[in-house]
Amino acid sequence: MLLQPPMKNTKNNVLYALGLGTQLGLLIALPLVACLFAGIAVDKKLGTSPLYLIVGILLGAILTVADVYKLILPFLEKRSKKNDLDNNKK
Repeated sequence: MLLQPPMKNTKNNVLYALGLGTQLGLLIALPLVACLFAGIAVDKKLGTSPLYLIVGILLGAILTVADVYKLILPFLEKRSKKNDLDNNKK
């Protein structure tokens, strides 16, 4: 669920920023931690000590980058459109 930018109300801007920061923090932490623990569990079960731990860390990093990219993409597109409009006015 992506947060929608608020209207011009300052209180809404603060709440929006807090929500976006929380969402970004969770998007970074949860996949990494989940894949880390999954890698440790698989390693203990199979007896392959660092192999699946490393795979879990890499998978968590890939998932984190993909999730953060999906969250940030609308802001990048909005900024790009704004820059295009500003350049066309000049």
